[in-house]
Amino acid sequence: MTSFTVHDDTRRHDELRERISEILHKVAPDVEATTSLPLPAHVCFRLLTPKAWRHAQVQHAQRILARDIADLDLGPGPIGVVRIAMRETARVTGALTWPLKLATSMEADGGAYETLMAPKALRHAGVLAHEPSLLQVVAHELVHHLQFAAASGTVWTTLFPHLRGIDPRSVTTFREGHAAWTDRHITGRLFGAPVDHRRDGSKSWRYRLHNGLPGIRRLGPSLEAYDRGARFFADVTAATGTDVVNRVWKDATLHPAAGEFADADAWIGRVADVERKRGLDHA
Repeated sequence: MTSFTVHDDTRRHDELRERISEILHKVAPDVEATTSLPLPAHVCFRLLTPKAWRHAQVQHAQRILARDIADLDLGPGPIGVVRIAMRETARVTGALTWPLKLATSMEADGGAYETLMAPKALRHAGVLAHEPSLLQVVAHELVHHLQFAAASGTVWTTLFPHLRGIDPRSVTTFREGHAAWTDRHITGRLFGAPVDHRRDGSKSWRYRLHNGLPGIRRLGPSLEAYDRGARFFADVTAATGTDVVNRVWKDATLHPAAGEFADADAWIGRVADVERKRGLDHA
């Protein structure tokens, strides 16, 4: 049985904290049923000010860098380059993107997992005044919690993907596509059609200003990555159910390559070939 905790670190959004807690309890069974993956024993959401949200992003990047340094053979040059990039990201990207980042799920200090939400960003995006959009955002982030639990023991987040054999664009498409596919299933059942907070709700002038900045979408996952990944999951699960695709969380060798997201049948065939070969090797 999963327990849910929603912390209001702003100390000004008790009503929102209660709304999010109610949504978590409401959608959790659907999230597990849709994905065929179990939620972890504890799920934590935190409400932060934009400043605290940006600081948490920096702390997370520092933890990832520390893990990379411990695991990988890195010289001072690459580490220095990444540290400079982290400072620039904190100074520029965080200030430009926070009104567009409605929630971020990440590893917390001590190895737990949590979702960070800035109520001010939710208000600028029109989500606070549109309950279906708030439910979609919460359900989407809840999926990331069961992804983290399913991938326990494997590394999906790194500042040196080429040294870990990770294609960050493919990983993003897989993770966000999985979450988008799930939240569309859930909101479709609840509201008669999938909800998309990007088009629903009244956006503030600040949201529209930031969203209209040239190149702003290159600072985060592309909207196309969400849609392409969601289509991939829809195609794969229609053909094989969830069992095959859920093996990817524990076996990075089965991860779809960039070109396979547009050809689910090719990926299903490759997975079958890999597992057939493994069966022969163990025979």
